[in-house]
Amino acid sequence: MSEPTTPATSNPTSAPENTPGATATSVVDTIFDLGFGWAATGLKLGKTALEQSAKTLAQTAKALENLATELEKKDAAKG
Repeated sequence: MSEPTTPATSNPTSAPENTPGATATSVVDTIFDLGFGWAATGLKLGKTALEQSAKTLAQTAKALENLATELEKKDAAKG
């Protein structure tokens, strides 16, 4: 009976690439990579949304300030 041979470059702690364990590891790695990609995209979109909201609030605050100034001018002109 002959003994099974192993490649000289094999790592005893890792599963060979054609085994179910290696395939599962590959799938898990791919899923994690996709998850990290989506998380990064979501964070960038969240940042952009917050920046746009801040700009909109600043514009609204300026409009309210202008309205208050106009009302004060009209009140001063009456009295």
